[in-house]
Amino acid sequence: MGYKSLIKRTIIDIPSYHPSSTFTRTIKNGQYSGREQTISLLPDNKFVTRVFNGGLAGHWQLGGRFYRGCWQQIDKEDRFKTYINDQPTLEVDYKAFHPNLLSNELEVKLLGDPYDLGEFILPEVITNKEKQREYVKLLVLMGINADKDKKAYQSFRNSDRKDRLGQSLTDKQLGALLDAFIDKIPQFKGVLNTGQALRLMNIKSQIANMILDYFSQKNIPVLCIHDSFIIQYDKEPELRGILDQATHQVTNSIVDHDIKNERNNHSGKVTGNIKCYEEPVMVEFHTAIYIDPTSQYNHRKAKFTKLMKLSGNNISE
Repeated sequence: MGYKSLIKRTIIDIPSYHPSSTFTRTIKNGQYSGREQTISLLPDNKFVTRVFNGGLAGHWQLGGRFYRGCWQQIDKEDRFKTYINDQPTLEVDYKAFHPNLLSNELEVKLLGDPYDLGEFILPEVITNKEKQREYVKLLVLMGINADKDKKAYQSFRNSDRKDRLGQSLTDKQLGALLDAFIDKIPQFKGVLNTGQALRLMNIKSQIANMILDYFSQKNIPVLCIHDSFIIQYDKEPELRGILDQATHQVTNSIVDHDIKNERNNHSGKVTGNIKCYEEPVMVEFHTAIYIDPTSQYNHRKAKFTKLMKLSGNNISE
């Protein structure tokens, strides 16, 4: 089954959401920061399309990411509440995909948190460790996107117009942060600010295409963001295994990933006829956080189910 046909038969919704057809959010970052955005939750707003930069002139080797699905347009706090076919989901996210991929190409494995510099680089300005890490991460990502230092610095300042501290940082100060990052990870010298983004996006889009194709053939809906994938809770182990296989097939390397959602944490003793478990062993495990559905959600679900039946389709399972 094709991905479009599968998604057409899939209920994608947020059980805690009240209104019937639209979702309103405030844009937090970028040039439109502060503006209100209205997002449709109707079935016609869940289809994606690949966007290539340069098209035929770029030999379809630039960009190619999937865009437009309604789950891509909402804030991550709401995205974590998304249900697929009335089941809770997990979002599996690559860890620092672009930096890890670039480093793997240079045959150097990134260890630990690449954005934690370990000390304050601008102590007269930035005195919060998490804030410095946030700035370094954003600056590195801008450096991967841009083809010149000044473009990266200006994009950094334009990323959040409400962040007065970030907007106040000069090119010299941002350069100091970037130099400290390169001192920590020297293989990135001469790599940043050389316009790598579209090439890396294409690599990631190839991986995403393989993921969507694999699960479509198994009739399992999966939603693609840019660095992450959303899937029904019980399918997460299979998704993580296929992520590793697809990433290795495309890049000949592996990029670590983790789960972004909060979950219920449990612990208990396990014993049985298995090596190392002959005596009770304390183990930790997780269960999904279920959301009490609103009456509007139940109405939307019933309406969609009826629509599928009238059109001769069954809800995907």
